[in-house]
Amino acid sequence: MSADLIVAEGAGKIVTLVSAEERPDLIPAFDELGAAVWPKFIGGDEVIIKHWDSLFSKGLRRHQFLALGIDIKGNERVLATSNSVPFVWPHPEDDASLPDAGWDAVLAGGVEASASGQKPNALSALAIIVSPAMRGSDLAERLIGNMKASAKRHGLQALVAPVRPTKKAAYPLTSFADYIGWTTPAGAPFDPWVRKHWQLGASLVKVAPRSMRVEAPLSQWSEWSGLRFPVCGLYHLEGGLAPLMADCESGLGLYEEPNIWMRHSLEDGGR
Repeated sequence: MSADLIVAEGAGKIVTLVSAEERPDLIPAFDELGAAVWPKFIGGDEVIIKHWDSLFSKGLRRHQFLALGIDIKGNERVLATSNSVPFVWPHPEDDASLPDAGWDAVLAGGVEASASGQKPNALSALAIIVSPAMRGSDLAERLIGNMKASAKRHGLQALVAPVRPTKKAAYPLTSFADYIGWTTPAGAPFDPWVRKHWQLGASLVKVAPRSMRVEAPLSQWSEWSGLRFPVCGLYHLEGGLAPLMADCESGLGLYEEPNIWMRHSLEDGGR
């Protein structure tokens, strides 16, 4: 068993976490699983278009994981995936120095650092996708725990995540900052995905106001969203965490998505 392979028993089945480095044949499963979860327009982010496939280059495959299980017929199934990227963080002692461009910044920076041979000092989570059949299981916790272990194993100083709150889209009239400030009666973060990270030892650091950026012709936005744009202004997108700004004069629509930066403690049991 390699250092990047973990076998655990839970939910009545054996679950194996394996890196894309060990199973390059399963790399297509990352996009297949993600397509059912991510809004279509996210694929128009220029940073994703330019850099996503580079996560599966030889230098970065070891940081991309799949959770595998065996179904009742004995067939191997991909139950969940996780993506992360090592990057150069100039000031890891200063949480506020995390980039406002969030997800886009660490993806681009991490890929470019790997290509140029720079030595990274931090790991950023990018995505965890759990298949619908395994929602409610502990796979998300296992994959976050695996990222922590990977950061330690590779000698990195920090694990951070530009977290995409899963329920923000259900509250389009609430500002992102106000939504992030909501809490449960027990004082935990209101959003379930932010709360999950928090329960596993992460602290909320700062808003990344331009974590993902998609600019495209309004005709393309119509294909993605099913909306029409008769006048300039703001439009709510299904699955969007912020409004789309439609400019009828230029024929372009701009979407800038905020995320919340969270930092995980690499100390056992700490926040």
